[in-house]
Amino acid sequence: MKNLIKLIIFSCLFLLIGTKNNSFAQSTTEVSLTISPPIAYLHVAPGTSKNHTVILENSGNTTITVLPTLVDFTTDGKTGRAIVSNQLTFPYISLGVDNSVTQVTIPPHKKAQLTLYIDVPENADEKEYPLTVLFFSQEELSKNDTSIGNSKINAAIGSNLVVLVAKQNKFSKILEVLDANAPKIIDSFQKLEFAPLVQNNSFGATTASGSAKIVNWRKQTIAEFEIYPDTILGHNSRELRALFLNDQEQPEPTSFSFKPNFMFGPYQIITTLNNDTEIITQSVYVFYAIPIAIIFVFVIAIIISVYFAKNKNNPN
Repeated sequence: MKNLIKLIIFSCLFLLIGTKNNSFAQSTTEVSLTISPPIAYLHVAPGTSKNHTVILENSGNTTITVLPTLVDFTTDGKTGRAIVSNQLTFPYISLGVDNSVTQVTIPPHKKAQLTLYIDVPENADEKEYPLTVLFFSQEELSKNDTSIGNSKINAAIGSNLVVLVAKQNKFSKILEVLDANAPKIIDSFQKLEFAPLVQNNSFGATTASGSAKIVNWRKQTIAEFEIYPDTILGHNSRELRALFLNDQEQPEPTSFSFKPNFMFGPYQIITTLNNDTEIITQSVYVFYAIPIAIIFVFVIAIIISVYFAKNKNNPN
């Protein structure tokens, strides 16, 4: 189970380039290109060097040539979706030796690889750099020019790489709940849905862990959820998801939702985050459940009764 969750942690690090897929096809030329790994995380200490290899596979019947480029990406602060920039702020990385690779050609049903070289000086600041290796179709770029614009990024595929420049790979895990993202008042018969928004106050990416529960005014727990191990970039935020075990006992993400038979009075959503071994952060959000529908019907009934009573006492 632990190994499976670790695999999920890295596989869900980020959604690759927002809504873009890590493959594309041109039906007219029967070209199909896939990239691996779609995401990767790399720690590089100041004064050291490391390499990272991206593999491209052409499963189509036509030779394809792509032009690689490196850009930054950020997240939307909620879903973890990556938003690709059109610039690069990480100065210690190159496409091949001394940026010698300007294009990659992949024959039909073959693979090719691109090696990224990272050389960080000793005086480099400790910081996390979310990057994307974009691959543009040579045919698409030749239609206009080789500059990078938003319209061209939409037609590219890529692989995300998060580079952590730090002396040590282990650092303090500092997560806090910013907002429960839950209603303040709900109907007693209504399904409750919430999505705690969590801020990572450390400069390096980390994974969320902990639990969330709903407690009634008697301090009884009426629903409890385990937090899905989503990854949150350094100095970034993300809405948490609940962990659900499917029929194969494999963890999957799902929403925090609870459908009661009836609720009434004050309730609490208690979100507990596991930071370091002995540090636990807890957030309490209070909401109220009242029978809005019943009250509405009751008020309408009173209004109708008063109306007919007045008409009866004051006939035309």
